[in-house]
Amino acid sequence: MTYVDGQGREMEQPADLVIIGAFQFHNVHLMLLSGIGKPYNPETGEGVVGRNFAYQNMTTIKAIFDKDTYTNPFIGAGGNGVGVDDFNADNFDHGAAGFVGGSPFWVNQAGTKPISGFPVPPGTPAWGSKWKAAVADTYTHHLSMDAHGAHQSYRQNYLDLDPNYKNVFGQPLLRMTFDWQENDIKMAQFMFDKMAPIAKAMKPKYILGSPKNANSHFDTTTYQTTHMNGGAVMGEDPKTSAVNRYLQSWDVHNVFVIGASAFPQGLGYNPTGTVAALAYWSAKAIREQYLKNPGPLVQA
Repeated sequence: MTYVDGQGREMEQPADLVIIGAFQFHNVHLMLLSGIGKPYNPETGEGVVGRNFAYQNMTTIKAIFDKDTYTNPFIGAGGNGVGVDDFNADNFDHGAAGFVGGSPFWVNQAGTKPISGFPVPPGTPAWGSKWKAAVADTYTHHLSMDAHGAHQSYRQNYLDLDPNYKNVFGQPLLRMTFDWQENDIKMAQFMFDKMAPIAKAMKPKYILGSPKNANSHFDTTTYQTTHMNGGAVMGEDPKTSAVNRYLQSWDVHNVFVIGASAFPQGLGYNPTGTVAALAYWSAKAIREQYLKNPGPLVQA
């Protein structure tokens, strides 16, 4: 493998074993740059690296209360929260809903992010002294409800090497081709309709937010989530997966690719815990099987 050191020198490091564990995006990027696995082609459906990219389908309602109602967002802690799981996964009948998947929802209790996390009353300027005054007025009197929706992978959502833009080393950047689909929009509308009555029952002064609709498109200008999945998924068939059940590359047996890049779909909850479990699973196989007898751990 090659890398660039702190002095800008390109170095070569021989390795009997390489573990790619550089976050979902970068795992896929490194595989594509290294020519490990066949790149996905959305037109033919062939190829595996960059395929099955999945995101998360977020829906948010913000409520602003009168000044005699305090929510104190500055003392929240994520572990103190309680999620409503009634509409996640297979916990409900999807028949009338018209979509697959689902979502937990909760009141955001992990603190308020700067600028974008501050809800202000309708008509407030987006910046300046009036915006600052509105933030000061509402900061301790608001809350945010979030639906953390599952997201399915689609043929037209994928990752590949950008044909135009390059990094400082002259390598193509990773390109994400992505947009919301009908299933995502139906789920968002369904979850909004479940959260809105709860927000109204709290009798806030303002309720802010609206679900996705048929004209909604993915927008990179606002933060939504950074829990991406797929792009180098695990499976039993090298024609439809980039790594085997031990996260070992089908094409280069001494390369293991660990991360949420292995998941073919996005679920309602973050993949973090399962990524950790998979890392232990893969490490056990490396230690107990691969190091003793280097080679493919699964025969295709």
